[in-house]
Amino acid sequence: MTTRKHVLAAMIAAPVAFAFAAPANAQVGGIASANYVRVVASTKAFGAAEEQIATTYKAAFEQLAQRRQALETEMKPLRDQLDTNKDGQVSDAELQSAQTAKSPTLQKIQTAQTNAQNDMVRLGNPAARAELFAIESILQRYEAAQLAVVNARKINVVLSPEAFIYAPDSVDISQAIAAEIDKASPTVSIQPPANWQPARETLAIQQQIAQIRSYQAAAAQQRAAQGQQAGAPPTQPAKPAEPR
Repeated sequence: MTTRKHVLAAMIAAPVAFAFAAPANAQVGGIASANYVRVVASTKAFGAAEEQIATTYKAAFEQLAQRRQALETEMKPLRDQLDTNKDGQVSDAELQSAQTAKSPTLQKIQTAQTNAQNDMVRLGNPAARAELFAIESILQRYEAAQLAVVNARKINVVLSPEAFIYAPDSVDISQAIAAEIDKASPTVSIQPPANWQPARETLAIQQQIAQIRSYQAAAAQQRAAQGQQAGAPPTQPAKPAEPR
């Protein structure tokens, strides 16, 4: 039997896929696929944890936004110094010229960015740690939930989506696994013990979820910009795409 540890290791090595996938009702030839990231992100427990984190760490998120704005305010006059032709952007040629001249502005920019990054890590770490603990708690329920789906649907093999060149949507059982986890644990704690450290696999899943959020946010901004350019009001964000 393939263990959770081995499957998670394979998942980390595989690229993230962004696609819509319909809930599975049947499998093909006893073969199914499942995606750990999609399962975790689809559970009620993860949604509830995200809401609780947003409330618990509201002040920290506000401080993060303020720190980002402060960095932008600090960076603008520094970028303006490098923008020698005053066209509103720093070209590769202007950057190269500053590097050749060993402009002290470059060091000021690096220092500002480093200080801001350190501050944002410090402010964001408690919320990130809470999310990691929630993810790991959900993953602890994954194997039992997957086994329940496998037995109920008489599945012989479960592969990662990246193992398929083509497969119908019905092969994917991620939503079914998430539903089983919801039955057992609709909520999880976001308060890790003081000495708790997340597993490498947990960190990988959090990073992939963050990538998906970034992708969705960029897509929403692009749709809004296209709508404004066409003289129409910004379109409402579409339903978020889920990892296959």
